[in-house]
Parts: sequence; C-alpha cells; structure tokens
Amino acid sequence: MWKHANVLPVPKESILNSLNQLRPISLTDIIMRLFERSVFKTEIAHVTRHAIDSDQFAYKEGHNSIMALIKCQHTWLRWLEGDAKYVRVLSFDFRKAFDSVPHDILCEKLKKLPINPYVTNWLISSLEDRKQRVVVDGIETEYLNINRGVPQGTVLGPVLFSIMVNDIKTVNPINQLVKFADDMTLEVPGMKTEIHPKPKWTVYKHGLKIIECP
Repeated sequence: MWKHANVLPVPKESILNSLNQLRPISLTDIIMRLFERSVFKTEIAHVTRHAIDSDQFAYKEGHNSIMALIKCQHTWLRWLEGDAKYVRVLSFDFRKAFDSVPHDILCEKLKKLPINPYVTNWLISSLEDRKQRVVVDGIETEYLNINRGVPQGTVLGPVLFSIMVNDIKTVNPINQLVKFADDMTLEVPGMKTEIHPKPKWTVYKHGLKIIECP
C-alpha cells in the first residue's frame, strides 16, 4: 500500500471558478512518509544541497521566495547601474508541473547524481506502479494507475521535481534564470535577449509545457 495515495483536491484560490484551480495533494501512508524523510536526511539532502542549481530557491533549507525576489532586484539594479538601459523580465509557469514529469527522463537524471545506487534504484522503483484515488467529503473513487508525475504533498516529491528542472539553464550566461519550484523568471539586460517572440511554446526536452509567458 506504500505506493497508493489518496488525493485531496485543495483550492488554490479562495473562490473556486474552475477545476483547474484545484491543487492535488497526495496523502500517503504515514510509515512511508517517515521512511522518505529518513532517506532524504541521510542519503539525499547532502547531494541535492550541492547538485541543485543555486538559482532554485524552493524546497531548499535557508531559501525562500523573499530571497529569490532579492536576487532578482539586486541583479536588475546592478545591470541598470552598469551598461544596461533596461531589463526584460519573462515569467514562466509550468502547467500541471508535478503531474507532467515523465518518469523515464527523471530516472535518467537520478542516475547521473552521486546518490547511493541502491537509493537511486529505490527512488526509481517508488515511481513505478503507483496508484491513486480522489477522496472528497468521504467519497472515494476507484484507484487508477499513474505512469507519470511526482506526487505533491509527499516528502520526496518536491526534491524529485527540483531534480527534473535542474538542468534548465540560460543559453547566454549574461542572462539570469531564477527558479522557485515550477515558477521561473528569465531576466535579460539591455538589448540581449533569449525571449522567443511567441507567447507560448513547449519545452520538449523536459516534457513540461510552459503555458504562461506574460
């Protein structure tokens, strides 16, 4: 049962206008959660502390959204005090990011990290043959097989997602890409740009769809 989850739909906004405004939180077995926490502290935390991009500010000890905003502001002011006449900022939001992670790509990325191979194999196994059902007001659906995505609300889910998006980088090192979970901000000084003229496109390499580029 440790691969089974009860999914609780939690509203993202105070007023619910669409089912897309629900965030699926996976409630897993308590023993499994304790085991995940132990594995993370003893086998994974020290690796991700150095392997995860320094510009990722979510799910990392000593990092938060305020620090991400401070880095953005500091960089913009530094550019404007230098040669840049303006700064272009492009914000990304991944649609159903946690639910869209392809397991095959994530597994390949896990294998490249300096994690104990037995732990890596266990992580890969934990993604296979998962089942979940939705529970609302005591009403339960039937269990369905899950063949992609990482469960939200678990201990290791955020870590696995951070590993998935870790190698998304800027092409031009002058530019800056600040990440906070599935939200990213591409910052470009002066006339240099990596901004595609189309407002929507897909990052096929990572299997995640960008849906908002204001």
